[in-house]
This record gives sequence, C-alpha cells and structure tokens, in this order.
Amino acid sequence: MREKANFALVIRGANSGSQSLPERSALRKLTTVCASVLFAGALLLPLASNAAEDNKSQLKDLQQSIAEKEKAVKQQQQQRSSLQEQLKLQEKTIAQASRSLRDTQSTLTELSKDISGLNTSIAKLQKQQSTQQEMLAKQLDAAFRQGQHSALQLILSGEESQRSERILAYFSYLNEARQQSIEQLKQTRAQLAKQKGTLVTKQGQQKSLLDEQQTQQQKLEQARSARKKTLTALEASLEKDQQRLVELRQNETRLRDQIARAEREARARAEREAREAAKVREQVRAKEQQAKKTGTRYQPSEGERSLMARTGGLGRPEGQAIWPVRGHTEHRFGEPLQGELRWKGMVISAAEGSEVKAIADGRVLLADWLQGYGLVVVIEHGKGDMSLYGYNQSALVSVGAQVRAGQPIALVGTSGGQGTPSLYFEIRRQGQAVNPLPWLGR
Repeated sequence: MREKANFALVIRGANSGSQSLPERSALRKLTTVCASVLFAGALLLPLASNAAEDNKSQLKDLQQSIAEKEKAVKQQQQQRSSLQEQLKLQEKTIAQASRSLRDTQSTLTELSKDISGLNTSIAKLQKQQSTQQEMLAKQLDAAFRQGQHSALQLILSGEESQRSERILAYFSYLNEARQQSIEQLKQTRAQLAKQKGTLVTKQGQQKSLLDEQQTQQQKLEQARSARKKTLTALEASLEKDQQRLVELRQNETRLRDQIARAEREARARAEREAREAAKVREQVRAKEQQAKKTGTRYQPSEGERSLMARTGGLGRPEGQAIWPVRGHTEHRFGEPLQGELRWKGMVISAAEGSEVKAIADGRVLLADWLQGYGLVVVIEHGKGDMSLYGYNQSALVSVGAQVRAGQPIALVGTSGGQGTPSLYFEIRRQGQAVNPLPWLGR
C-alpha cells in the first residue's frame, strides 16, 4: 500500500505545473521506471508460488517411492526368511534320509553275508545228504543180498553153531550201522530244512529292505530336487554384494551365539569334568613317579586316558591331529570371502557321503542346522578349544556324545546352500577362530 501511495504522489507531482521543463522530463522518466518495476513484480509472484507447489509434489512422490521400496524390501526379506526355513527343513530331510539309507545299506551288507553263508552251508548239507543216502542204499542192498534168510531162520536151520553166531553178529552190526546212517540222515535233513527256512526268512528281509532302500532313495532324490528349487528361488531373491555381506555377518553372529548358548548349557558339566581331569592328572603323575622309582612304567586306564584327552585341549599346533576329510582345499583360512570379510576356516571338497572324522578326542557340543553353515557338528576338546564341521549331509553323533580321534561324526554334503559337496572346518580357541592348518597332519 505504501508503494502505491508513493507512486500516486509521484504521478500527482508530475502533473503539477510548479516544476521546470527539465524537472518535469526527469520526473516522467522516473514514473515510467517505477511503473515497470511494479508490473514485473506483479508478474513474478504467481511463478514463485508454482515452483513451491512443484517441489512439494516431487517430495511427496519421492516419499511414496521410498515407502513402496521399503515395503518391497520387507516382502523380499520375509520371502527369503521363509525360503531359508524351507531350505532348513529340506536339508534336514536329506540328512535323515541319507543316514537311513546308509543304515539300510549296512544291514543289507550283513544280510548278504548271512545269505551267502547259508547258501554255502546248504550246499554242504545237500552234499552230505547225498553221501548219506548213497551209503544207506549200499547198506540196504548188502543186507538184502546177504540176508535173504532171517536170523530166526538161521537159528532154526540147525547149522553149525559158530557159523550161525558169526552171521547173527554180522546182522547185528549191519543193523546198527544202518540205524546210525538213518539217524544221521534224519539230522542232516532237519538241519537242511531249518537252514532253508532261515534262508527264506533272510531273503524276505532282504527284499523288504531293498524295497525300503528304493523308497528312501526316492525320498532322498525328491528332497534334493525340492532343495534345488528352493535354492534357486532363494538365490534369485538375494541382493548381490551388499546383501551377501550383511547375510555373512548375520551367519557369523548366529554361529557365535549358538556356540555360546551351547557352551552355557554345557558349562557345569565341562567345569566338573575339568576338575575331575585335574585330579586324575595329579594322580597319574604321582603313579608315574612311583613306578619310575621301582623301574616300571605306569599305564593310565582307558577311562583316565579318555578323560585327560577330551579335556586337555588341542595343545600346540604341531601337526598332531588328523585331517577331518581328505580332498582338495578350496578355501584357506584368511582368504578374502566378501568385501572386508575373510574365511575363518577351511573349505575342503570331497565326495558326497564321505565320512567326516573328529580330529581329536572330545565331546559333541552342538549338532544342528545353522543358516549359512548347514548341518554343523561342534566338538569341544577342553581348555577353550573346539573344532567345527559344517556343510554336512548328515550327522552321525548327537549332543553330549564322547568321540575319539578319527571317529566318523558326519557325512560330507552340500547343506547350507552349497553348490558342490564339501566340508567347512574351523578350529576355535577361547571363542576366536584360528588357522586350523598347523594342527593337521600331513
């Protein structure tokens, strides 16, 4: 309003006749400039208002896009979580089926040995039966030829006494031998019938087991096929580099938490065993010193040796342990894994179903499926040392079981989403992963 008033005053001043000609000319020019400025300002006001509205609209669109993206990511995470759970169930099914298949194959092997032994025994008995039948036939033929007269007829015939006594004795021996042959033949036939019956039973068991084996094989193949589809869908749903990095970190955290939980649950037993082992070591040292004084050597009992071995830790890394499985080393400790992450263990490729062996005496701390590691077996060796075996097809031991060095504890597999059969192997000291290679033998 002030600007309008000033402009009016300028107009009125320009129209008055009190100014000189040059002044009136300058005043008219000033009036023209002011009018132009006012009209330009009036035109710019709606343009600024429209720009603000456009910015608000773009911001709203951007916020909506972000919300939709967050919703899509959440749905993808839910789908991936569902697929991971599905993969876990499928790989557990594969583990159970492969173990059942292995047990069935072992039983079939024993049955085949039994059937082979029975066939050999039956053939031997049949040969023995034929020999006995031939011998009995010869005895009957001899009796018929030589004994056309009965013993009573010989007695009544009035033949000389000595000859009749010899003939009667001959008949007596012949009858006795014939009776023995008949009894032996009866026994042979009874044994033969019994073993044939056993053979039929074993063959029936074999057929049943073969059918069961075929069913187990089909179940295994179906589970593998379903796992492959799940794995394909899972891999398709994963984001590439960054998502993989996040997932690997989460897998490591889950593994660490699971081991810590298992350690907490087993801590009381481990502490009790450690105390017992310390006492046993002192007793063994005392007995060894006492034996040394007498010129002898003390040998710890199996129970003492087992307790000291499974609670004494892995010792210094001097290549004293055996390899968990023989095969090509695909990844070594410390190699780059993803981004800044590095391998905390070894990956050893091996044939699927190969036996995975414990590297030293210990007790099973964990035997379960973990995301990223598949079916995992963890063995504690005392003094904060433990060994970890992952990617397994099946576990052959359960939590709490005592194991010896070289004992099979699992079967090589592809669990955890692996593409090829292999074993993931770690050694941890006081919860920290260390290079396992120095502990392993050649």
